[in-house]
Amino acid sequence: MQHRTGRLLILACSLTAVGCGSYQSRPLLESEIYRELEAIRLEALMPAAGAGKSPSSPELDASDGISADEAVLVALFLNPALRAFRQERGVAEGELIAAGLLQNPELQVTWLKIEHFTKSLATSGFDVALNWAPPRPGELGAKEARAQARIEEVRAQIANEEWKLASKVKKSFAALLAAVERLRLVQSSLRLQERIRQFVRDRRQLGDASILDVNLVDIEFAQVLREELAVTNERDRARLELNSLLGLPPLLEVKLQTTGDPLAYVPFDIDPSAMENALLTHRPDLLAAKQEYEQAEQSLRLAYIERWPWFRFGPAYARDELDGEAGNRWGVGLGIDLPLANLNQGQIAILEAKREKLREGFIATLHAVREEFYEARRNLDAQARLIQLFEQSIRPALDENVRLTEAGFQAGELNLLQVITTQDKALKSRRDGIEAQLEYWKAVYEIERAVGVRLRDLEIKKGNG
Repeated sequence: MQHRTGRLLILACSLTAVGCGSYQSRPLLESEIYRELEAIRLEALMPAAGAGKSPSSPELDASDGISADEAVLVALFLNPALRAFRQERGVAEGELIAAGLLQNPELQVTWLKIEHFTKSLATSGFDVALNWAPPRPGELGAKEARAQARIEEVRAQIANEEWKLASKVKKSFAALLAAVERLRLVQSSLRLQERIRQFVRDRRQLGDASILDVNLVDIEFAQVLREELAVTNERDRARLELNSLLGLPPLLEVKLQTTGDPLAYVPFDIDPSAMENALLTHRPDLLAAKQEYEQAEQSLRLAYIERWPWFRFGPAYARDELDGEAGNRWGVGLGIDLPLANLNQGQIAILEAKREKLREGFIATLHAVREEFYEARRNLDAQARLIQLFEQSIRPALDENVRLTEAGFQAGELNLLQVITTQDKALKSRRDGIEAQLEYWKAVYEIERAVGVRLRDLEIKKGNG
């Protein structure tokens, strides 16, 4: 009878555990995943004609190319590293569920057989007890607050990763635009060198140019041709980098929107105090560090709660057999935890030290963030001055150089050495101008990453204020 009752209890517990869920296998198939990555296309993110937009996909229309903002949307949706990092949120949400659950009861089963309890017979006993410890006052609240702080920390960490990715995408997008513009500039210079080369060869046939002149223009043409190959390689490298950030196949050619001059200088007039306030309010890694500190606070609070004695209780049943006579006993079991030996002092000391460490770490993070902001601000101001110098002084001279060169062609009068020297300087100056534009926009994106908000949004807020 005793054995049968025990087997029934074990079977009931097993059935209860199985009913809660079953394991589902999900193996990793490398070749299949690789094919899926290679099959990704921007067209799949565009809503079909007449169909509503999916709430899980970005608002994208790649028919005329993608803008920098659309590139950010694609990256936030497709980037594999970011998608993997977002799964941490599910772990944190599971921790919040676990924090609000009550502790499982403990089932104790005991069977005893005592030989020769009397002169002729043995005796046996069967005991069953179910013990459960209710939560201490404030225990569930502390656990849930700690788990909620963990969720907020993970959300801030995800926002930080998203913001850093957005900054990288914008800088990579600008770098690709600059490489395309440099390639266009070099190809334009190559066409000019071809005209000069043909002009000198024609004059050589007429006896008005020397073989040295022909050799000189051939060398210059080869130099510009080499420059074209180098810039083409730079453009391809920039395209690979952008595709990697977007989560697209490496060799997929993404069309960029190039309406007007996408790298044109746009000044920002923002009060520095507005940027500092935005930094303290919106910087995701600061928010994450603050929530990590809050978890330490709740863990320490929980450690103080757990230092007090607490109890567990539950129903108890016993069946005894003595000299062939069976008897049943019912009652209540009670157990008490007595942390009198240490009062949880070791755990409290550890958690207090951890809290102080996190506090000092937050101060150090804020200090580093402030230095990062001021460096980004200095760089933005410096790049803005370089752009202004180029626009006000250098660009007009370059435009005049184009006019004078064309006039020389029309008149048939060109000083070869002077033209080649001038064209070298003009090409370098235009390359420097494109580089200055690129560095300016990189500085813009860097300070946006530093303050945690777009500069155009700060300008709008200032204007409304």
